[in-house]
Amino acid sequence: MKIFVKLRFVTKLLCLVGFSLILLVGCQGNIRTGDVEIYGIANLKMPALPQTGPHAIQIFSEMHYQPSYRSQEKPRLLPPSNSVPISGVGVALTSLEEYAELEIPSISKSRLGQGEYLYQINCMVCHGSDLKGIESNSNPAKILQFWPRNKTNNNFIGPAPANLKDQTTVDSTDGEIFAFISYGGRQGFAAWERGRASASPMPAFQYLLTEQEKWDLVNFIRTKYKE
Repeated sequence: MKIFVKLRFVTKLLCLVGFSLILLVGCQGNIRTGDVEIYGIANLKMPALPQTGPHAIQIFSEMHYQPSYRSQEKPRLLPPSNSVPISGVGVALTSLEEYAELEIPSISKSRLGQGEYLYQINCMVCHGSDLKGIESNSNPAKILQFWPRNKTNNNFIGPAPANLKDQTTVDSTDGEIFAFISYGGRQGFAAWERGRASASPMPAFQYLLTEQEKWDLVNFIRTKYKE
């Protein structure tokens, strides 16, 4: 009886695959993704026969072909564009002027320890424990020993980690600092604002940290100005 049930299941599966192949061949379809177009009238999702993946046949293929990046595939730190983090879209404005109007939420002011922890994990390697980045003398950031230098004058090549205590950053509003954290510094934000890919060495934390965590970082940076 069990053998009969298994044979019946296999028969149905083969029929389903055969029917799918007929549709894919007779219409315009992609056997690897299961996308089928019937003479421009309808679009269907059929079982897929991918070259790679956990299963030879994927019956429900619509969730298997979302834009995604494999391990070590560029851009490793960032998700596909327009994807929504599990915490929600959060703050998503369109210009620096709009971000400039934002202020640190009151809850972040009571989370200074969390802001310091986030800084140590995400920022200290580049900006250093004193926040002075490339301009630090007493305690230089770890990344600087690997930063490319000009062989002639030994100057750093390209934009190196900024001094977060300099007057330019001090004069920035809370919202502007939030924007720079989100999009990869001033350079990254300028590129994003123009709709271009960022060449900034700083990662865009828009999708790497929650909105609350980014505000915690802004609050921590602000408190360090007083030291």
